[in-house]
Amino acid sequence: MTFRLLSLSALATTALMGLAAPALAGGCTSSSCYRAPVSNCGGGSCYKLVSTPPVYGTVDESYVVRPERTFSRVIPAQYDTVSEQVVLQPERRVARHIPAQYRTVSEKVLISPATKRWEVTRDAYGQTTGCWVHVPAQYGYQQRTVEVSPASVDYDVIPAVYGQRSRRVMVSASRVEHETVPAEYATRQRQVLVSPGSQHWARAGY
Repeated sequence: MTFRLLSLSALATTALMGLAAPALAGGCTSSSCYRAPVSNCGGGSCYKLVSTPPVYGTVDESYVVRPERTFSRVIPAQYDTVSEQVVLQPERRVARHIPAQYRTVSEKVLISPATKRWEVTRDAYGQTTGCWVHVPAQYGYQQRTVEVSPASVDYDVIPAVYGQRSRRVMVSASRVEHETVPAEYATRQRQVLVSPGSQHWARAGY
């Protein structure tokens, strides 16, 4: 709109200059420059109004057919079943009492020690005689029980008992994925004003 106003203003200025030009060119005074009507002017003092039409062109421009979009997608958590070894019964130690070991042994013991005694007898002639008689020691054997090994405690180790157990585990946690679809564009043609139309006064040539 502003461009058209400027064009019309320029046109009006050109028209005024065109009207003033004949008067200056002819060198006439105010009374001799009057021509009424214009169609009756003669020779080089006549001008005609020339109009130049506006010029239009076609340009290609891009426009958004569909704007960029972002989609969100929830991916659920992933689970799996795994088997693992578990202890059903732990290892333990059981006490085992070992009794003392005994055996019977025989040993020589003194029953009576060696002694001597005075003994009176008669000899072959009937005479009374006396002498010391040595009595050797008397020994015997007796049995007794002796401890071969004392009582003790030993421990038996019972190994642990294992088994298999299945349980559900999470392989990957849930997450949100975002997918962006780019915008879609198209090209269209649009008519634009290349140069505006104009008017100016030109010599008529007749």
